[in-house]
Amino acid sequence: MKKRSVAVLLIVLVLGAYPARAMNGHDLADGMKSYLKAEQDYAAADYLLAGNYMGYIQGVAEATVSDYSLPSGVTPDTLYKIVADYLQKNPEKWDKPASFLVRSALIAAYPKYLIRNK
Repeated sequence: MKKRSVAVLLIVLVLGAYPARAMNGHDLADGMKSYLKAEQDYAAADYLLAGNYMGYIQGVAEATVSDYSLPSGVTPDTLYKIVADYLQKNPEKWDKPASFLVRSALIAAYPKYLIRNK
């Protein structure tokens, strides 16, 4: 009986496991929609999804800060809006990884300026 219970438990764990996958633009766009609803005090907004969107952008922005020229004083809310604007203007790119889209939005908004020594 004990062997059968262990076998059933293993089968349930294997079949019930959610496969790991990276977040894509569609997932990010879902979070963006909830974020925009929450910004308008929309009671039906999914605040957990909006928070995931905000945290994801903040994490990618901090991890890739050397890829663009972020001016001092830029608030996280500004970054969320920049990415939201980019996503709304580029729905054909939603199949790409979410980190690529966040980085692309920030590079487009704050391109890296190289200082050349002459």
